[in-house]
Amino acid sequence: MVTWRLRFCLRRGKIWIPRFRWNDEDRPFQNQDESNSLMGDIELRLMSRSLIGLAAGAFFALASHAWAATPDCGDNTGKAATGKPIPIGAVTSISLNIGQGDRAALAYFTCVNANGGIHGRPITYHDFDDQGKLDIAAQAAKKLVDDEGVYLMVGSTSIVECAANGAFYLKKNVLDIGIGIAPPCYRSKNIAPVNGGPRQTAIGGADYARRLLGAKSFTCVTRKIPGAEYFCRGVEAWGQKYRVKVTSIYTDPTSIDFASEVLQILATGADAVMAIMPGDQGIQLLAAAEAQDGAARMKWTAPTTFYTAEFPGAIDSKYWNKRLWVNTELGDLAGQGVDNQNWLAVEKAYGGKRDLLDNTAQADYIAARIAVRAMLSIKGAVDRDAVTEALRNAAPYHTDILCSDWYWGGPDASEHNANHVTRMITIDNGKWKTVEGCFPDLDPGLASIVALENRLGINGTFNAEYERAK
Repeated sequence: MVTWRLRFCLRRGKIWIPRFRWNDEDRPFQNQDESNSLMGDIELRLMSRSLIGLAAGAFFALASHAWAATPDCGDNTGKAATGKPIPIGAVTSISLNIGQGDRAALAYFTCVNANGGIHGRPITYHDFDDQGKLDIAAQAAKKLVDDEGVYLMVGSTSIVECAANGAFYLKKNVLDIGIGIAPPCYRSKNIAPVNGGPRQTAIGGADYARRLLGAKSFTCVTRKIPGAEYFCRGVEAWGQKYRVKVTSIYTDPTSIDFASEVLQILATGADAVMAIMPGDQGIQLLAAAEAQDGAARMKWTAPTTFYTAEFPGAIDSKYWNKRLWVNTELGDLAGQGVDNQNWLAVEKAYGGKRDLLDNTAQADYIAARIAVRAMLSIKGAVDRDAVTEALRNAAPYHTDILCSDWYWGGPDASEHNANHVTRMITIDNGKWKTVEGCFPDLDPGLASIVALENRLGINGTFNAEYERAK
């Protein structure tokens, strides 16, 4: 049963925001008892001018041939796992509308459980919302690690979890792979995100504006959330190296006035802007920018959070036609590659009816695949220590969803930012269109990551381009 709670946004009548709550019975963790489903209700916010189901239906039609495919999950035995459960956890900030990729991880684990699990053992998935608060994130991690005894964290999408729990995970020998947002996610020995993060997607978009749109001055705008300075300071460091003047704007996420924000952006007089924010806020920002004819006054770039199937239909696509450029950390949502098609097939067979199909979901699907591959490689007993060792020593994971291989970097790796090669898309006649394929993010802060990859023999072509860029 889905209980709908609608809250309307009255910004020039452009959009409305449905808010709904899934109960566990709408998304059962198949072949498990009630205690093994997602723990607690998860509140989601979706946006569109029309019912989200219509947008989803259009996307499903676009990739319809994928739905008939048989998902590739674990050992593919076709038999349900019945042994002792393997607990896996996640901490999210879902109540703040920070992604719902953990549901893609859940879908994949459900598929694995229907196909033999991990050497006959089913996975149980325990998910907690930290509400974006450090203390709740710490409490959630302790409950998951100490009480639930999770072997691994997969699919976390929290804005504070890395800062709250990095040291705790190190102490408890627990690894965490999922979505990274704040700086500690990329500078922790026990945390390795699949995505590039706000800093990389911002620099990717900014550099595209420099190289191909002629931007010589730039504005970086983001919210005042933990770690936000890391995002725009990264753009500032990039600007200093590549001789682009950068102005940064930080706004209060609790009292956003989009009209005033647009005026502040336009007042900088910059050639281009990068708006680092969730996609629902991006829709409102673009509506306010359109009212000021902002696209005629500067180039507008955006992060991967804007890339959803419903986004073009939620804005004035005629006005923004070829006037909005979005950096994507992962792949084409309807991509024809084997792994992307498998993600879609898994979602069709085991996902929730209203799971968001976006880059966050792609990332956490990959995280779940990586975790399962590592666990299946274990020859002896599968426990927390064995899982940690297997993942730290795992071979790089190749997928058509990412521009470059994901890797841990070995047992001694103390920082992780494997995803730093991204793509650019634009809205063309109401649809997303790729305008640039894989290109390295020219973040000066990646020098140590590039050096590590050179030692490991990873991403040689992209890193050579990174090192010779001017």
